[in-house]
Amino acid sequence: MIPLPTSTSCSARSKKGGCSVTATTTSLDLTGKVTLVTGGSRGIGRQLALAMARHGATVVVTARNLDSSPGRSGDTLRGTVEAVEAAGGTALAIPATITDPADAARLVEQTIERAGRLDVLLNNAGVYPDALVAETSDEEWHDAMDVNLNAVFYLTRAALPVMARQGGGRIVNVSSELAWAWMARRIAYSATKAALNAFSQALAVEVRAQNIEVIAWTPGHVLTDMSWPRAKQGVETVEPSFLWMLAQPPMALTGLILRKDEFGKSWGEGV
Repeated sequence: MIPLPTSTSCSARSKKGGCSVTATTTSLDLTGKVTLVTGGSRGIGRQLALAMARHGATVVVTARNLDSSPGRSGDTLRGTVEAVEAAGGTALAIPATITDPADAARLVEQTIERAGRLDVLLNNAGVYPDALVAETSDEEWHDAMDVNLNAVFYLTRAALPVMARQGGGRIVNVSSELAWAWMARRIAYSATKAALNAFSQALAVEVRAQNIEVIAWTPGHVLTDMSWPRAKQGVETVEPSFLWMLAQPPMALTGLILRKDEFGKSWGEGV
């Protein structure tokens, strides 16, 4: 087994393995790269799709529907594409039900057909059940597992052969502080995010030889449809740490669980 760091700090790596993470966000150039963002119609997914497009990426965004908006924001998948294009970027919308293994595979296939490659998979889509265990229905529990964990597995499984043929790629799984900072009424969510962290670190070992980087990243408690009205930080605050990760040399951060709230303190630019 290949050992991987358990800390969010690069100091956890051996000197032999190296940890060259000196690139800055300003050096990030995603020209020619293709990124696939789940939950791309609103919130964190929309924000990061716009950010990656600004740095030159072709962004493929997905959600269940092109024009419907289940959240307070009113944002849609089509709206994300229009916002990217209005800023001079390139985006494609491919609606999909990522909890369906066949549809998740179709999404990756159509990404390759329409965009030509896949360099970054951002598994961002999530649901946030609010209920005590005794009140949680089977449907709510299984929905959390399907969206927050199973969909990540389906998409990752479909993306790995593509990335391997290309010579590498990056997978960023959006985790949460609630993977270890537990709260009542959030047990289904916490369970899925803790499992996602374990999945990410085990996968990093498995695909390291294929030059595929796997990172679990917690964006913190930012204001989105899912966190409204409790969160105080704007969704734009997720950009610096995420873009810094993409600016690093391939494989420099693989296997790490990185917390946005520690960016600039225990990891990141200037540390």
